[in-house]
Amino acid sequence: MRDQVKHHLEQVTASPPPEDDVEGSFSPKVAVVVPAYKHSVLLAEAVESALAQEAPFDIAVVIVDDGCPFPETGEVGRIYALAHSNVFYLRKANGGLSSARNYGIEFALRNFPALEAVYFLDADNRITPTAIRDILDFMKSDDNVDWIYPNIDKFGIEWNGNYTTQYSRLLHLTFDNICEAGSLVSRRMLDAGIRFDESMKSGFEDWDFWLQAIGQGFLGANYPFFGFEYRQRAESMLRDSNRTREGILTYIRQKHKKLFAAETLLDWEHQEAPRYAAIGMGGYAVDLFTDPTVEHTKCSLEDFVTRFWAARAEPETFGVPPFLLWMTPAHRDALTRLGLIHNLLWLGEKFSQEHHFVAIRFERSSSKIGLDIRKINESRPLADKPYGWMCTFDIFSNCAEDTSDEWARTLHKSVPSPNVVEVVISGPFTAREMQSTALSPTNALLATLGALRDSGYRSLSTNRWIWRSAYFPSRSRYFELLRHAVGAKPVMPRLQQPSNQLRVGFLLPIASFGGVEKVAYAVARALKNAECEVHLFLLGKPVYNRVPENDGVFKTINFLADDYPLWGGPHQFAGHDLMMGHDEAARAEQIMGFLAGLDVVINNHVAPVNAVLGDLRRRGIKVLNYVHVLDKSKMGRDAGHPYLSLAFEHVYDTILTCSIDMAQWLHAMGVPSAKLMHIQNAASYALAPKDRDTLLAARRSKPGALNVLFLGRLDAQKGIERLFACVRSLQQRAVPVEWKIIGSDVMDSGAGGSWKERFAEIGVQVDMPVYSSRHLNKAFAWADVVVLPSRWEGAPLTIIEAQRLGCVPVATAVGAVDELIEHGVDGLLIRSTEDSVIISEMTETIAALAEDSAALSRLSEAAAERGASLSWDRSVEPLVEQLMAWFPDRFSTRSPAPGLKLVEETEAPDQPWAIERLLREPVPA
Repeated sequence: MRDQVKHHLEQVTASPPPEDDVEGSFSPKVAVVVPAYKHSVLLAEAVESALAQEAPFDIAVVIVDDGCPFPETGEVGRIYALAHSNVFYLRKANGGLSSARNYGIEFALRNFPALEAVYFLDADNRITPTAIRDILDFMKSDDNVDWIYPNIDKFGIEWNGNYTTQYSRLLHLTFDNICEAGSLVSRRMLDAGIRFDESMKSGFEDWDFWLQAIGQGFLGANYPFFGFEYRQRAESMLRDSNRTREGILTYIRQKHKKLFAAETLLDWEHQEAPRYAAIGMGGYAVDLFTDPTVEHTKCSLEDFVTRFWAARAEPETFGVPPFLLWMTPAHRDALTRLGLIHNLLWLGEKFSQEHHFVAIRFERSSSKIGLDIRKINESRPLADKPYGWMCTFDIFSNCAEDTSDEWARTLHKSVPSPNVVEVVISGPFTAREMQSTALSPTNALLATLGALRDSGYRSLSTNRWIWRSAYFPSRSRYFELLRHAVGAKPVMPRLQQPSNQLRVGFLLPIASFGGVEKVAYAVARALKNAECEVHLFLLGKPVYNRVPENDGVFKTINFLADDYPLWGGPHQFAGHDLMMGHDEAARAEQIMGFLAGLDVVINNHVAPVNAVLGDLRRRGIKVLNYVHVLDKSKMGRDAGHPYLSLAFEHVYDTILTCSIDMAQWLHAMGVPSAKLMHIQNAASYALAPKDRDTLLAARRSKPGALNVLFLGRLDAQKGIERLFACVRSLQQRAVPVEWKIIGSDVMDSGAGGSWKERFAEIGVQVDMPVYSSRHLNKAFAWADVVVLPSRWEGAPLTIIEAQRLGCVPVATAVGAVDELIEHGVDGLLIRSTEDSVIISEMTETIAALAEDSAALSRLSEAAAERGASLSWDRSVEPLVEQLMAWFPDRFSTRSPAPGLKLVEETEAPDQPWAIERLLREPVPA
């Protein structure tokens, strides 16, 4: 052995670390690696503490002289190596602390076959005699633990820090480097290639080391009885590192980008510090989760009460979720079925920080899914018993410590004493889902409060049992670390599902029945067919007007439910008001939290959200913009969302257009062609081929006058004045035409008053708008001609849906209308721009069709053929191919895009009505 030590001493400039033939009975299980540079005198103290270890196994001490210029370092190292057979002295060229530690690791792995772990001891620190024995035993007691880190007891400048809590990756990434380099590391972690980054010479290299380990699935643990002593002086390398902290952390965040991603942090929060505690009724089970749809932990109410008071006594060590929910699992399941549970928790979190309590109530509606936020007071009392309550841990703690429960018990009243906001959720709940429970949420809340007050642990909550100073934040405040890391508040509690599907969010200002919404729904349906997970986000009015055909398309429906301005801002671009991300009205943190956890965002005409798209893209989210129409101002100038696309073009990965015309306009205005993708419009709803054939056959045998349909808003854009003049002119000429006008007045109907009333004056009834596929099919099946006298358009779905059923479109050639109609083949175009000429030409065209049934039949057949050729699945193929290129791992089980199935041909939903009956029924009023 002495000869072996001498051999080590000869390796004064060895690189890589020498591989020695260490034989005999010496077979260390742990190697203590001591890097030494300019700590010549202190080195002896560190080595002595390593030699003093009391353990029933061999321990090697490896001194790595990192080219120290002080001769004492070499002298001390050589002396110890000569004097002790388990001390090894290595000298290498200076490379920094990371290089020295790595050198020691490689030496230990090469030379000690029985090695189980490596301990890193800096030359100015020390450990107590039982440290190595205790921490190795602790590590081996749990196969899931790969490194053990200490509490911090400092000498010199004295300070004792409590690091005793369950290890949290979320805390480690978002708070500080909670693991001192002086930790024990398992061999399996080192065999996996985890090493110190030798390019990091300014500090925090140990933080990076642990992040590498986390990235490969390794976990640490604190051992509270670990005898580690850290020398703290007024100036040190650590203090130098803190001066350049932000620059180093920027490097770390970029290097470990995936670890700092919102979805990663959310997953760790769910596992380590769940944000919500759902306290059930009856059985008193408590569910602890961030995302309730993902497998999560549970505990008994008794255990929850124990944790609650422990969190009050030592909040950095023990914790309970910061937000409490009282609701039955059945009611949570109902919200999950409708895709609302994550949004409710997100809003409940937000409102519970602004009010004492949040009441939750259901209302049954078959026509919509929506939210109504009501501030409860004398003029707006609680209308009915809540289905659930939410509040913060802090508020409930105050209630638990209150000597009287009178304040909380007023939650039974219609106007409680606490500040209460009510969230009313409307939707197609079943009768069973609307049922209340024997123990109401209000009684369950009060029962929980009683259990806390009756607990024997309550009297101990003022006693702190750990003598070390608190350093970590409260475990019930980890959600704030997550918010800060993500740059959002609050953060949507939605985790990646085990299916690992690509998560695509569709952003809309409203969810009514307009063309923009219909296209968004249709593209979402096509992406769902392509195995994406699609989500709907509504930033305006919190109401989703339900169309049964779209049920099941969106995994979740999410309402911002705030007074969010849908247009405007203090800045201008090309005459358009807009907001920037730093503007308060942009609500950047709120929007970032609202959209957290998505892979792709598709903005559909939500103007203000453009302000935060840059931050989303920098976080790795693909950002797309869907542009549908170039509007006109009252003065006839081009205006609208395409101009905002130009202002924010830099942040878009791709801009989708509904027409070639729009793509050409954007390219001409400066958007690179590589960013533009044309998605050809198709009918907004599916129609089974057999039903379509039945409708077309009935049309061919239909006698009588020419049936003409107008379907749309009664406003200037849709050319309502032109339509009125055309109807009146045909009446005066006694042309045999039957009119069906379906639409509604808008606010700015003009000085002439209601268009509905004006049409009634000339004997034409205006029917209310229709939205379902059933009613739209009735309208198009009834009509021979559909007229669109519009002043501007995008690529109207009405034309495509009419053509599919052989209804001939007669339209002004605006926007991309001429991309949908081949004049004289499958429709008729009016290319004039003057109102009087348009009215005259439209009148003559309709009169001619009323007299020429052969021409009408020819146009109808060609229109039906064209309409049937279009499919959203086929149109969306380029987008699917782009998503597959961006996220190949999310489509590993998919065939190439050309193999997509066509829903209209093979998967049209069953219709709850007979097609023959539809033909007999009149078009609904």
